[in-house]
Amino acid sequence: MKSTVLALLLLVAVQCLALGSRTAAAAKVRRTRQGDYLNRLRGSPSSRASWESLAAVEEEQTTTKATGRPAPAAVAAEAGRKEADRVEALPGQPSGVDFAQYAGYVTVDAAAGRALFYYLAEAVGGNGDGSSSKGKPLLLWLNGGSGCSSLGYGAMEELGPFRVMSDGKTLYRNPYSWKAGSTVLFLESPAGVGYSYSNTTADYGRSGDNRTAEDAYLFLANWLERFPEYKGREFYITGESYAGHYVPQLAHAILRHASPAINLKGIMIVFFFFEPWCNSQNIPSILNSVTS
Repeated sequence: MKSTVLALLLLVAVQCLALGSRTAAAAKVRRTRQGDYLNRLRGSPSSRASWESLAAVEEEQTTTKATGRPAPAAVAAEAGRKEADRVEALPGQPSGVDFAQYAGYVTVDAAAGRALFYYLAEAVGGNGDGSSSKGKPLLLWLNGGSGCSSLGYGAMEELGPFRVMSDGKTLYRNPYSWKAGSTVLFLESPAGVGYSYSNTTADYGRSGDNRTAEDAYLFLANWLERFPEYKGREFYITGESYAGHYVPQLAHAILRHASPAINLKGIMIVFFFFEPWCNSQNIPSILNSVTS
């Protein structure tokens, strides 16, 4: 315990020295927020074209030119596809599992061949029709990074129903799984993360926050057609790290589209990342909460 406290105090000292260095430098040079530097970079001749190109692509994909309003969601026929996604058992899964599991792909752009992968763990007692978990909310989990897999991290190392044994082959029950109080939907987003993919290679270079949010919205709109029992269910968006961008922007997309099928009740972000300057302001309070 003493060594832990000493280590934390040393970390605080390093942070204080770094802060002191920045303060001394500010006496000679006017302090400029990081956002100003980013704006200068975006406005420079070397980067202006790429930023404007990405912004134009995202704007065209997310709005209609005539009205400036969100483009209507492309909802495909999903009836009958739910059972094809049912997971009878994961490799190495323990016996006596008392909840339904599903996994599969939902296409968000048929022309580009872009599809997002999901894994669903119903609340305890879920039998596949949503009836036994009807009173429990639906929770969407997004890992950040950006680029971290929601299946590999969120589902298998954090809040999912199972954890992986040291042999790398056997699963055991996670006593801290969130599915006890909710049905958890893990989404691999954007395309290129985990099992999510695009048949258009250029998509990976054009991916940005706006399109990521719209793709996630299209995923939800189509996924709910595949799982209609969750339409109107209390819905929460959660995530960590760079999901500090993903979560609120997806919530904003849902509100803009005003879909009656998505009953958004709230959002939650764990260990969020907004931008470096903002996050650094929270270090002292976090260290204080750990040592007190």
